[in-house]
Amino acid sequence: MKIISKDKLKNLSIIICLIILLIVPLVGSSYLDFLTSMALIYAIWALGYNFLLGYTGLLSFGHAAYFGLGAYTVAFLLTKFSINSFLISILAAILVSALAGMAIGFLCIRYTRIYFALLSLAFGQFFYALCFKLYHITGGSDGMHVATPYLFNINLNAIQNPIGYYYFTLFFFIIAIYAAWRIVNSPFGKILQAIRENTIRVEFIGESTRRYKWYSFILSAIYSGLAGALYAPLFGHVVPDLFHWSFGGEVLFVTLLGGYRTFIGPVVGSIVFSFSRSYITAFMIYWPLVLGSLIAIIALLFPNGIVGTIEKVFKKYFKERSEI
Repeated sequence: MKIISKDKLKNLSIIICLIILLIVPLVGSSYLDFLTSMALIYAIWALGYNFLLGYTGLLSFGHAAYFGLGAYTVAFLLTKFSINSFLISILAAILVSALAGMAIGFLCIRYTRIYFALLSLAFGQFFYALCFKLYHITGGSDGMHVATPYLFNINLNAIQNPIGYYYFTLFFFIIAIYAAWRIVNSPFGKILQAIRENTIRVEFIGESTRRYKWYSFILSAIYSGLAGALYAPLFGHVVPDLFHWSFGGEVLFVTLLGGYRTFIGPVVGSIVFSFSRSYITAFMIYWPLVLGSLIAIIALLFPNGIVGTIEKVFKKYFKERSEI
């Protein structure tokens, strides 16, 4: 029996996944386009979050802040300033999130473990409270309507043109995942992983761990801002809850669900989470109870997440085959 090599299997999996993503609008409904777009947006967010959690070993509870900044920046530019170019709005959202990540990250990376997590949570809640209080600017608890974005005069309203919006989101998802792959496999990415494993040893070889942690924080803020920018027109409305820690907990959830020690784990976790939540809520209102039970089962039985567990099985299989 001919054995498929690991690299060939990986390339084949990538091609199959890409084909599936490209044909989703051709075989599905508008709702499936919406659901898959949402899963891709969560995947971008989780990929950025994993720079901190999976590769640098820093747990943040405040990453909803950069997601919310990205979403509100797009909402402001499209609605309040009548800038209907989606590309300009996205670039502005990324810039705002990056600047916020630079300032907040500069302060947070001076602390480690629970102190880092709590400080990041405090900044996230600061933006949440600010968004609530500035009613005359943000609309307070009522939120803000998001006007229709355009790309070279093409209407990208997620309701009127769901297929166009899906492919627009898919385009950014492919760029985001390719960039993340190049980053984590570069010398920069290897240093992040070394910091995760042993910070003191990295300092011994003369590298500034604080500087690399800061870069990692900024990168995750940029990805979060991009995800938020794509999220706002998809729902057509933004609310202060996008800054809340409970919403930020969802990115932690999907990352753990897929497997935070793997590259593709957060993407798989995002897809499973988005589709599971959607279909569970269609049958019952107690969907948090079901999802909570699901993650408890996965955490107890599969601590490496979905992808981490599958990788472990494949590694065992290839090891056994090579020994034959």
